[in-house]
Amino acid sequence: MKTNLIFFLPTFVLGGAGNSIYRLCSKLNQKKYNIYIISVGKCFFKKKLKKYCKKIFELKTSRTLFSIFMLRNIVSNIYKNFPQKTIFISNQHYANIISLLSLKSLKFVKIILVDRIDIIELKRYYTLLKFLKTITIYYLCALFYKYADAVVSNSKSAKNDLQRLCKTKVININPPSLLKLRAQSKKIKSKKKFQILTVGSLVKAKGVDCIIKAFKNIKIKNVSLKIIGEGNERENLSILIDRLKLKKRVHLIGWVNNTEKFYLESDLFVHASHQEGFPNSIVEAINYNLPVIASDCKGGTREILLNGKGGDLFPVNNHEALSMKINKFFKNMQTLNKKLALAKKNILKYSLDVNLDKYNKLFSEMWYKKKWKKN
Repeated sequence: MKTNLIFFLPTFVLGGAGNSIYRLCSKLNQKKYNIYIISVGKCFFKKKLKKYCKKIFELKTSRTLFSIFMLRNIVSNIYKNFPQKTIFISNQHYANIISLLSLKSLKFVKIILVDRIDIIELKRYYTLLKFLKTITIYYLCALFYKYADAVVSNSKSAKNDLQRLCKTKVININPPSLLKLRAQSKKIKSKKKFQILTVGSLVKAKGVDCIIKAFKNIKIKNVSLKIIGEGNERENLSILIDRLKLKKRVHLIGWVNNTEKFYLESDLFVHASHQEGFPNSIVEAINYNLPVIASDCKGGTREILLNGKGGDLFPVNNHEALSMKINKFFKNMQTLNKKLALAKKNILKYSLDVNLDKYNKLFSEMWYKKKWKKN
């Protein structure tokens, strides 16, 4: 008998969370699972997911909060049509609270909560309204997470922080960042032009403004910065680029379907997030043989870069420190390339196959109550 798997991601857009769920669904055994997707609004992976999913629900509501009764009805109808083991996998802090409120009283469904950023980062805010929202979610997580059947974090540090707050067992399952290990590329000894790359959503928490400010202080002039991503900070970043007179050297590319070309053309990958869950783009950069300089933020960055042994770390939002690291790299590339070689040996554990095995094991163990007895 098949198991119903229902994935809920409110904002199912191009990015880490959506991509991770898509990759997992593409590998799950369809003879073993009926797969369903629920998003609030448009699911940007809909065309790709159709061949793996029984049905995709795009909720017509402007707020995740308003989806409480919709979720309950959808899950109840799925079970009514296919009365078999049903697992609901919710993603993101706020959606996890909504999912518990909506579904916990349904005895036939098991609920897995997946946290995609470190819980501590809910204490970071940019406006008073944002602070009130995130701090409320923070304490609701502490109150409600213990009622889930399982809780999953993206990184070891996030797991530890979540367990301390919620007093419940947390499982660490890294996202499927690595699809295929690439061979070590031959470095070009002499180049006339160099390229720095960053990939991620254009939102404040990604710290792209920090990279642009740091780039202003790069001493060599034959280097450009390519920024792949889209988001609500695009206009502000464009204004910053103009103000710093970097328009000819810093390029906002937007989202692209295939990033391979940009990784292959680049010489250095920079990541400046204020907060992270597990930055897939850093794993991808390492796999494409790019040395990495990243912010020392909460989440999986330190884990991927082996606490600085696999890449350089700089203080969050410190563009002076970042520019020093970049200048040091272009002065002597050998040091960071040695770190790259060490980091590449470490990334096999972030493969899709490892991720798939861990989720299959979790799904199969959901009905062993002793396994998930709350601490």
